[in-house]
Amino acid sequence: MSPFSHSILSHQAALLAVLVVACTGTEGILVVRHDGASGSPAGAAGAPAVAENPYIPPANVRWLAQLDGAVDIQQQADLFYLDAEQQDPDDLATLRAQGAHYLCYLSAGSLEAFRDDADEFPARAIGNALENFPREHWLDVRDSAVRDLMAKRVTALAAAGCAGVPPSSLAVHAADTGFDLSLTDALDYARWLAERIHAAGMSAGLTGPSALTTELWPTFDFGLAIGCVNGSGCTEYAPFASARKTVLHLEVGDEANAVGLCNAAKALGFDALVSDAGFTGRCITCSDLP
Repeated sequence: MSPFSHSILSHQAALLAVLVVACTGTEGILVVRHDGASGSPAGAAGAPAVAENPYIPPANVRWLAQLDGAVDIQQQADLFYLDAEQQDPDDLATLRAQGAHYLCYLSAGSLEAFRDDADEFPARAIGNALENFPREHWLDVRDSAVRDLMAKRVTALAAAGCAGVPPSSLAVHAADTGFDLSLTDALDYARWLAERIHAAGMSAGLTGPSALTTELWPTFDFGLAIGCVNGSGCTEYAPFASARKTVLHLEVGDEANAVGLCNAAKALGFDALVSDAGFTGRCITCSDLP
């Protein structure tokens, strides 16, 4: 998973209540499906063929992040960020028929116990638990079995009609994984993943940190900045901005602090989306604020 469920944004209540749109819940570092939730990755039925020119999010796209639960296809957005494993294939087909696109979540550097293929990862490749999330463990991204399983996940996401994938938890070199993973290992794995994603006809997005963005911006198609205003990490995405590549910007908060966060994001040249910390269904699009 990625650096996601870490505190964030609020705003002025009454005025913004009208501007709140659906997102959905997460737990863990980015998104965790509750135990017992049904579903495998959405099937290939009705999914488009591999795209020769994959969709890349344009600047200022209207988007929503809905990372826990079924997507609300009534929401007014051109782009959704969702967990394909939780979606009904018919809903995804409806989104595509409406001309919408969706990016799909992939925890690439960690193993979430609730995933359908969790038991297929070999014990030798499963490392330490993530801090505060004892049922999620770091992976040895050098291991061939890990890469084979991640390649299968990428194929499943393409079959589900995903337009792009921003793989998360790639900064394995900076975590207490239980393995001796270097920055070189992290960069090699990220490039390998981008190749798999591109080969499947999808665009590849990158979350920080700067040790990765500085090296990998030519390989990835867009950036996904999560909580960078509160975390003071927005400069990590400067290489994408310089190359005129879109950076989707997501902050976590609510109506109480959304205005401040949106203003801070605007000053940095970002058009941000604000979601509540639990991703329970409330988002504020900064461009909608007066």
